[in-house]
Amino acid sequence: MTPELQMLFAAATLQLALIATHGIYISVAMGITWGTGRRDTAVDIPDLGRRIERSLINNMEALSVFVPIMVLIHLIGLSTGLTLIASATFVGARVIFVLLYIGNVPYLRTAVWLVGQGSLFALVISIALGGFA
Repeated sequence: MTPELQMLFAAATLQLALIATHGIYISVAMGITWGTGRRDTAVDIPDLGRRIERSLINNMEALSVFVPIMVLIHLIGLSTGLTLIASATFVGARVIFVLLYIGNVPYLRTAVWLVGQGSLFALVISIALGGFA
């Protein structure tokens, strides 16, 4: 498995952990009957549950960009020092971002998000400069 695919696997594992965390939290906080039911009855979900859900959605949005970039880098064989550093930085930033988001830490959370976004741009630039030259 290439290092880029390892980073893709790590990012997917983070998303799976968020899905599980959200499901477990909802079932514990709201009760197993509501948590395992259709959830069509409106309830007041605690702030922590809403932050977990928003971090899950935000991570899904980030993955919608990261996944095709990693697949493209793998398919065209464009593994460079920059792609390795940028993909690892992205995954690390996502882990930290999720923890800061769930922990309700403003400003620093945004700074970490920007690091992740910068990593995505570095990956896109790597493809543009090296993948289609």
